[in-house]
Amino acid sequence: RGGELGLWKFLGATANLYGLSLTSSDHGAFLIQLTTLIVPLVQGARGVPIPPRIWAAVVLALTGVFVFTLDPAAAATAASQQGDALCVLAAIFYATYDLRLFEHGSRVAPLTLITTKITAQAGLSVLAAVAAWSSVGPQLDAFDGDLWPVAAAAIWSGVFVNAFASVLQVSGQQAVGPARAQVVYASQPLWAAILSLIFLGETVGVEGCVGGALFIAACFLAATAPEPDPNCGVENCEV
Repeated sequence: RGGELGLWKFLGATANLYGLSLTSSDHGAFLIQLTTLIVPLVQGARGVPIPPRIWAAVVLALTGVFVFTLDPAAAATAASQQGDALCVLAAIFYATYDLRLFEHGSRVAPLTLITTKITAQAGLSVLAAVAAWSSVGPQLDAFDGDLWPVAAAAIWSGVFVNAFASVLQVSGQQAVGPARAQVVYASQPLWAAILSLIFLGETVGVEGCVGGALFIAACFLAATAPEPDPNCGVENCEV
């Protein structure tokens, strides 16, 4: 089970990183948050009762993401349809990971589950790096031997994003469920946009601001939805 989680996280991270290399970081961060929409949609399709306010949030957030990707200012920051498509694919992989994590987390001890997940993801990452070295290796020459930025990014992504955050996620998501956990995860684009403005000088146009506002409003709707009913009468209640 941990191996399956590692596979989904590896596929998501690979599509995400490649997508971010082809689009702007703020575009990538917002599109990745499609997980916020995919997870409740899948739960609803499987018969899990979802409050009407969550469905309204789904429609509003989809509209916001669509408007955001129309931002003409993205052309100045290398946004591309291919990069956006890869980020959407990554969101699908991440949503699958969140749903499967919730299912496995109720059957397997958290430490065991996350340990095997991290091991599987690390193994797949090493294999992918070796397979792609012939094309990726020469690109490191651009750093003129100063590889600390690459090492720092690898350590941050591996240790904090994919290891430490996963330990926190498995316990937290078991407490609130995958649908409502997406509301918390949805704060990522806000932080990404702020950090991109400060450190990368990326800009957001009118469409980007409108799309972001719609997305934030959708998150507010989801956050203020009624609490789940543990006695909803079906096998899996909305959480």
